[in-house]
Amino acid sequence: MSERRGCQSVGRRVVGVAVLFFVSFLSGCAAPGDGDEPYDTLITGGRVVDGTGAPWFMADVGIRDGRIVAVGRLRGHPAADVLDAAGLVVSPGFIDMHAHSDYSVLRDGRGLSKILQGVTTEVIGEGVSVAPRRPDDRAGGYGVEADWTTLREYFDRLERSGVSGNVMSYVSAGQLRRYVMGEGVQRRPTAEELEEMKRLLAQGMEDGAAGLVMALETPGQEQPSDAVPGTEELIELARVVGRYGGVYGTHLRDQGPRIMEAVEEAATIGEQGGVSVEIFHLKAAGRPNFGTMGDALAAIEAARDRGVDIAADVYPYIAAAHGLSTEVPRWVHEGGTEQFLARMADPELRPRIKREVTDYMMTKYYNETTGDEGFDAVIVASVEKNPEAYVGKTIGEIARERGVSPADEVLDLLIEQGGSVGIVMFYMSESDVRMAIAHPLVSFDSDGTAASPEFGGQPHPRWYGSFPRVLGHYSRDEGVLPLEEAVRKMTSHPAQRMGLLDRGILREGMWADVVVFDPDRVIDRATFGDPHRFPDGIDHVMVNGVVVVRNGEHTGAFPGRGVFGKGRRD
Repeated sequence: MSERRGCQSVGRRVVGVAVLFFVSFLSGCAAPGDGDEPYDTLITGGRVVDGTGAPWFMADVGIRDGRIVAVGRLRGHPAADVLDAAGLVVSPGFIDMHAHSDYSVLRDGRGLSKILQGVTTEVIGEGVSVAPRRPDDRAGGYGVEADWTTLREYFDRLERSGVSGNVMSYVSAGQLRRYVMGEGVQRRPTAEELEEMKRLLAQGMEDGAAGLVMALETPGQEQPSDAVPGTEELIELARVVGRYGGVYGTHLRDQGPRIMEAVEEAATIGEQGGVSVEIFHLKAAGRPNFGTMGDALAAIEAARDRGVDIAADVYPYIAAAHGLSTEVPRWVHEGGTEQFLARMADPELRPRIKREVTDYMMTKYYNETTGDEGFDAVIVASVEKNPEAYVGKTIGEIARERGVSPADEVLDLLIEQGGSVGIVMFYMSESDVRMAIAHPLVSFDSDGTAASPEFGGQPHPRWYGSFPRVLGHYSRDEGVLPLEEAVRKMTSHPAQRMGLLDRGILREGMWADVVVFDPDRVIDRATFGDPHRFPDGIDHVMVNGVVVVRNGEHTGAFPGRGVFGKGRRD
């Protein structure tokens, strides 16, 4: 699964592309011997962008029993279903390298916000992964009660429920800690606890996990070294994953002034743990750090030069999203939600918390488009209680309406909502985003949830628009990267990173995850003010050989399944 050859000299890359083009040319000139057996689906007359980065070529695509069986001149071959792709691009299905659809796809298997973008596989599991969990831990999300304890049981539930696209999952180091040590514990595990976490992780790998993941960033202040897993703890866990050929995925410990240290830590975990490394939503975060994306990318390249299989993914926006509770220093969270809420209400602790929240948010957040900063660059995206009073407004705006300080509003809102408040915050530079999008080692993610408009709230528009935004805005309109390269970074590159070597390329024998889109019309329509809007230009989507989207509409089919890492034991 190593991608080291992707970082070799320009000359080698040119030779590689030439070879891929030659193979593509041969595929486009003649169909393999396939007799007269009808295809289940025949896609005709399209410009095939096959996922390798090679130039497009004209060809038809024949699909049978879930797989691609022919790529070539196939007109006239019998088929049960024909999709006319004249004037359109035919590409592999897109792979969302970092998603949060763990529970939403059990509430609504259509996953409209993703499948209508052309996303045919999502990778989930950051934060509190779906497994392992204790039998009495039934708390899920989006109204879903967890009735499983292992990742294998989760995948079984997913396929029973029915899902449009494919799902792959990590096991979170945070969830392992929660299972073994308890919620909110901020200390190092004992030797016995670490061994139990390693046992559970091995079980997850044998159930089909992609690997180990951890969200490491701790906002607000200097944190105790035991607040989240340390480097050595993660190396020990990564070694378990390495035995199964898995991946270490990470939300870096710092995405701002210490991003270079954070990239080096991720590389060290990969190097000593014997695993490949995927950095989620790479960014130069916070106004003081604008312009440092080049340094972060150089650090990734340097790690690869010494033999570490490391790469990254990004979403194409200058704003991020997470829970408002993340803005509160980690020490306030110790012991779980009840103690978190009590500390914020404690008159002795509250002044310190307010000061640290203010320092953090006023320094970091800035909307490059509007000039708003601090609390006015943070929008409330979702709450459970009184959404009409909060959703769509900035923290600063709500504070002014109530006549309180913004920091007081942060704490009051969290207390009122039981700690559950979603926010969108602006803290990236457009030039940094463009640099990352264009880099050959960077793939794409939504960092979002498979949802539909009836889910409500005002989520980040990346839930609905990430992939069409790259194809339409950044590739076609802005020329940041060629179409074939954009597709490669959505298909074969992420498939290779995750070990999905039978997906991501339009070739005979591969699973038929296919997107047919209009290169002149494809564009995102979701905005920060109106995020529940589907993109234009994604005409047809197939998953495992079944048409899930036809002429831009969901067909009601649910052919998705769990896709598994190399350690799966059946």
